[in-house]
This record gives sequence, structure tokens and C-alpha cells, in this order.
Amino acid sequence: MSYKNTFIRLAQDCPEKEGIEPPSRGGKKPVHAIHLELLRKRPYSYSHEELIAEGELRREPSSGETKKEILTRLRAKPIPCLRTSALPKRYGWGLHFDEMGKIAAYPAGSSEYAKFAENSAIDQVLAMRSKRA
Repeated sequence: MSYKNTFIRLAQDCPEKEGIEPPSRGGKKPVHAIHLELLRKRPYSYSHEELIAEGELRREPSSGETKKEILTRLRAKPIPCLRTSALPKRYGWGLHFDEMGKIAAYPAGSSEYAKFAENSAIDQVLAMRSKRA
């Protein structure tokens, strides 16, 4: 699912009140850390599908798959909504989708996050909770 003019706010049970860098595990960056890196370097450059594909390409560059092959593989099954991403669920990052569906990440506690969270002109959705209520 892709959004337009939408802000994904932190999950209600997000342990972080400010955006933090996701840690690497075993010397390897997790995909959500790659997504954050991409969104911070080039905000509003990636759609949901493009972000997922670029993340896969950078996570497993030795697989030999091209970006086009990754997109074809990803389109064969439903792509998880970014409300399930660890960025707004665990690490304190809000995700803004502009009118074209391009994404930028904003850390909770920043003036930019507050600006989007208070903007009634865009749709507001919460990230999925990590645990059942």
C-alpha cells in the first residue's frame, strides 16, 4: 500500500521519543537502517515501491539481481505497508508521503515532525503497534 499526502506517526508503543539510528547487527545493516539512510540522503526521491527495491538491492548486492528483477519479484506478492516499518514502530521516525507518494523521514522531537503531526491538511496515521493492546 502506498500513501499520498500522509504522515505516518510513531506507534503508540514506540519506546523512543526522539529519532535514533537503528543499530547494525552482526556487522550488517538491517533493511530499515538502509531505508533511513536512503530517505535522509535523498528525501522525497523514492516511492514506497522504489524504496523497498533500492533497500533490497543494497542489502544483498552480491545476489546479482538488477533493480528491474527485484521490482518484478516484489510485485509478485503484496509489499508490506510502511506502517509496519521499524522506523516509526521502534526507532522514532515519522514518514511523510507527499502528493506524488514520495517519502521523507523526520525524527520525532524535531520541529519538522511536529509540523507534519499537527497538519490537519494531510492524512495522519499511526504506525502499527509492536504488541497487542
